[in-house]
Amino acid sequence: MRVAIFGTTGAGKSTLLKDLKSLLDDSYVFVDENFESPYFKQAYDENSSDIQTTNYKLDLWMLTDRMKTFKKYINQKNIIYDRSLLDSMVFAETDHNYGRLNDVDYHVFKDYFLSCVVPNFYKKELKEFKYDLVIYLKVDEDTAIQRINKRHRNEEAKTKDKFWRSLCRNYETWYEFYKDVLPIMVIDSTNQDHLDYAKQIVERINQFDSKKDC
Repeated sequence: MRVAIFGTTGAGKSTLLKDLKSLLDDSYVFVDENFESPYFKQAYDENSSDIQTTNYKLDLWMLTDRMKTFKKYINQKNIIYDRSLLDSMVFAETDHNYGRLNDVDYHVFKDYFLSCVVPNFYKKELKEFKYDLVIYLKVDEDTAIQRINKRHRNEEAKTKDKFWRSLCRNYETWYEFYKDVLPIMVIDSTNQDHLDYAKQIVERINQFDSKKDC
């Protein structure tokens, strides 16, 4: 089963992955987000004079890396992605809202994403470009920011709350778009215990596997 975790920074993806690793069998491969981009640190430096160009490069790099990762595991039967192709447009949208991406680069990126990436989500003849389940970890803005501040990662600490609030809202916007082309399970990660909803997700995965084996 091909599963993508979808949710803003601070939604609880790392905790969910840890729980799923303990609840699922060894047949599942877990793919973590790649932070090895050569543009990552500079893109989060709000004092950079070239921040728009750098963020455009970062958004393209992340989209390309996620596609390469997707193809790398194309024959893997059971796989769960920390982040996926779905996240790329959300971050580009937020970068544009926040002034990290200029109008021209944003529209070029969005046109490419909608024309060349999104159609692969639901074309039945291209089964390898289809997620069997997307887990949307929905969290309120204040809770997400509290979690971000608590873990104090260097690049995240340099970013103002305004960006995280915009990112959270854009995840909701793109969820409304994706739900029409992908099977999405919405989880309240603000109020619900993380182990409880991890068990609900495993139950959903097991139901899917049972139907597939019939």
